[in-house]
Amino acid sequence: MLRLAPVFALYMMRRYLSGLALVFAPVIALIYMVDLLELTRRASRVNGTDVDFFTLMQMSAMKLPGLATMALPFACLFGAMWTFARMTRSNELVIARAAGLSVWQFLAPPMMVALLLGIFTVGVINPWTAALNYHYRQLESFYIKGTSSSLSTVTESGIWLRQSDEQGSAVIHALAASDGGLRLSAVVVFMFDPREKFLRRVEAFSAKYDNDVWTLSDVWLIEPDLQAKAVPVYRLATNLHPEDIQQSLANPDSISFWAIPDFAKRLEAAGFSSTRYLVQWHSLASLPLILCSMVLVAATVSLRNSRRGGVAMLIGLGGIAGFVLFVVSDIARALGIAESVPIILASWGPAIAATLVGISLLFHMEDG
Repeated sequence: MLRLAPVFALYMMRRYLSGLALVFAPVIALIYMVDLLELTRRASRVNGTDVDFFTLMQMSAMKLPGLATMALPFACLFGAMWTFARMTRSNELVIARAAGLSVWQFLAPPMMVALLLGIFTVGVINPWTAALNYHYRQLESFYIKGTSSSLSTVTESGIWLRQSDEQGSAVIHALAASDGGLRLSAVVVFMFDPREKFLRRVEAFSAKYDNDVWTLSDVWLIEPDLQAKAVPVYRLATNLHPEDIQQSLANPDSISFWAIPDFAKRLEAAGFSSTRYLVQWHSLASLPLILCSMVLVAATVSLRNSRRGGVAMLIGLGGIAGFVLFVVSDIARALGIAESVPIILASWGPAIAATLVGISLLFHMEDG
């Protein structure tokens, strides 16, 4: 078998990068415009909002890298289809095959590009994307939803909750939670009036949620210029709900790939489920394999149809293949978050399946 020349390998990489950029650039521009229009529509429906169009442009730009990451597999698929179709039409791949190169040899450079692009996206781009997503959600909560950007967070010291109403606000700290957030242990509450003036500190052995009230047991009340007082029970009205606390924790796409494992451990230690964060981590880890599988799928579609001259069928089959993979991945992800299937299977299954299908079809085309 003829050895792949470095010059030809670099040429294939350059052609694939050109095709990828040609497809990705207009997709990014379209995503940005559509998202900006959607933000403008949502902002116009909020009464009393003072957000200007420049702020909305900034918000859409913050969200763009995350949306671009979601669109990257499609760009890799259609970029590879474009590259292989053009090289077949110009007889470049025909000459390469006539010279003794197998399909695996001229697919190796584009797959290497896809692999490195996936690793770079996950390891380098994702932390930056997560930080932008975090700031975007803060601005969205303030300008679009008109609420606090976060009701709760989990740190190494435990759980922090914040609630507010017309009577003032309260910051609740607990070492751990149980029963899905219905019970808290080692609780400290800092209470403030509507002007954020400190009112009192409440320390309790435990707290139980029941009908919009936190019932604190074995309580010490500590107020400024007054002696600490022990009471058996203290009731604190709340507008928080246990399910809202879980949902208000940092969104998985707002946490860096490198920070997710530690955050998941803190969640588990605090008594919350870390499933959706682990699904996010494994989904990101599988991205390089997904991009490589897109190159394989593109090769099976474009090479087969370009020989028959069916350009329209090429585009149609490629689009269907990408859409099917997206739907299957989304369903598998939802099943993983719901803990209906193992996290590893939910995150890695679609990528492995697409890779095996691509390899099988190429074997059939070459040797079948």
